[in-house]
Amino acid sequence: MKGLLIKDIRLMRSQGALLLGLLVIVAIFMGLVSDVSPSFVVTYITIFLSVFTATTISYDEYDNCYLFLMTLPITRKKYVNEKYVFGILITLAAWVIGMVIGTVMLITQKTGMSAAEWIISSLMSIFIAVVFMSVIMPIRFKFDGEKARYANIIVMGAILAVTFGASKLIDYIPEHITESAGKFFAALGDNGIVVLSAVLAVAALLISYICSSHIMAKKEF
Repeated sequence: MKGLLIKDIRLMRSQGALLLGLLVIVAIFMGLVSDVSPSFVVTYITIFLSVFTATTISYDEYDNCYLFLMTLPITRKKYVNEKYVFGILITLAAWVIGMVIGTVMLITQKTGMSAAEWIISSLMSIFIAVVFMSVIMPIRFKFDGEKARYANIIVMGAILAVTFGASKLIDYIPEHITESAGKFFAALGDNGIVVLSAVLAVAALLISYICSSHIMAKKEF
């Protein structure tokens, strides 16, 4: 797995540098010309770079590279393990970069956000990025090439549609249910919400890993 990590890290250095540069420029531009919050910038950078892991699978598919990799002392399970480890490392690295930029914006904008609020909102970015990666990875293992792109678009569209629909349905939810939900989250507090989000993100990652391992085990090259 170490060799695969080195390969993907070098690929990230060569191919991801331009993407990272563009993301940083866009993030800074949004912060300067709009009222975009520093928290959004952290989430934006973290999510976009976390899905770069799926891009490395595309490079592995090119010119039957899968077949070459499997002639090495690399099993399908090790391959899946490496992609998830690499994805987590990239997500953490992207979060650190986003935090640096977001902290600078926070200081210059003087939003009045406390340190605790800033840390909590930034931690949520990691959990959201992990969920996004958890959704995309099994799809990327399942489908190849153009099919994967279309599948990603459909899934992202479905997520947006469900989110939009849920936001509209809130107005029709009985008041006693919304009050109960509000009391529940108020009782949890900020720390409790962070812990709950972390648990949900880890659960999504585990389910995603199991699905990806099952898909890869039956995949034909």
